[in-house]
Amino acid sequence: MTTSIGQTLFLRGTLTAAEDIRIAGRVEGEIELHEHILTVQPTAELNAGVLAKSVIVEGAVRGDIVAGESVALQNTASMVGKIAAPRIAICDGADFNGRVETSLPRN
Repeated sequence: MTTSIGQTLFLRGTLTAAEDIRIAGRVEGEIELHEHILTVQPTAELNAGVLAKSVIVEGAVRGDIVAGESVALQNTASMVGKIAAPRIAICDGADFNGRVETSLPRN
């Protein structure tokens, strides 16, 4: 199951879910999906830290992303922040200003 946050929605605070999320609107704060996938659609604007299984960025993100599996910045993506994930893909045309870590600390 996937939940969508529409283009006209603005959310401030901590978003925690036990399912995949697609965001088309604005989010400020923290997003915690742990074992699920976050898709940041082209119209989305995130000013948030993200913790998820995988993250697909097509819109704008200002904040750090930590993913257990992968992060993909599509050609429409704009990101400022740190990416930490075992697999990272940055497509030609994506705008990225930050730092990349491909090895996550083990507990």
